[in-house]
Amino acid sequence: MKRSLYYFLTVILFSCQSVIAQNNAQAEKIISDLLTEAKTHAVKTNFKLIINNKDNSQNNTSTGSFLLKGNKFVLEMDEMKVWFDGKTQWAYVTQNKEVNITEPTEKELSETNPMAILSAYKSRCNIFFGKTKSASNYNIEMTPKVKSNDLIKIEVQVNKSNTNLVSIKQINRDGVTSLLTLSNFQKGVPVSDNIFTFNPSKFKGALMNDLR
Repeated sequence: MKRSLYYFLTVILFSCQSVIAQNNAQAEKIISDLLTEAKTHAVKTNFKLIINNKDNSQNNTSTGSFLLKGNKFVLEMDEMKVWFDGKTQWAYVTQNKEVNITEPTEKELSETNPMAILSAYKSRCNIFFGKTKSASNYNIEMTPKVKSNDLIKIEVQVNKSNTNLVSIKQINRDGVTSLLTLSNFQKGVPVSDNIFTFNPSKFKGALMNDLR
């Protein structure tokens, strides 16, 4: 009888471990497919970014649009427009009519590009389905494999029917939480690579600050 019970519990344990492994693999594949899509075809989306600091009762909110392809992007907001061609970044400040030219780090890029967030942390994190269930979205969590000084967790929402990225929530150890919500997500947008480079002829009189 004891042997039968031991055998039964062992089967259940290994079955549960197998299901968890399969679920983790599926969650990781969803993230990988998102990154592959963005690398292969241009993606355009509107966004709303809310940054909350536990020491500050007020949230900082920004809205705008992204055009992404691979590691290139164009970011548009009322106060700023940013171009990144894979190496060089041009940030045009509307109010001052100034362009700051830099070569951003991976960390800096992850603060502006939603796909760079996922790409930067994918290999460093355990990826699995979160406990919160949704009828319309996959709820995927990413937690550091090795304890991180800055990141606690990333929560990713992906639409089940069309696999569009819905939101990314990043929770940091310093108490800062950022929630990036995407809307009007479009895949396969036709673009040429020169759209990711600043064109000075369209911004005559702009002051160029080369900070490289």
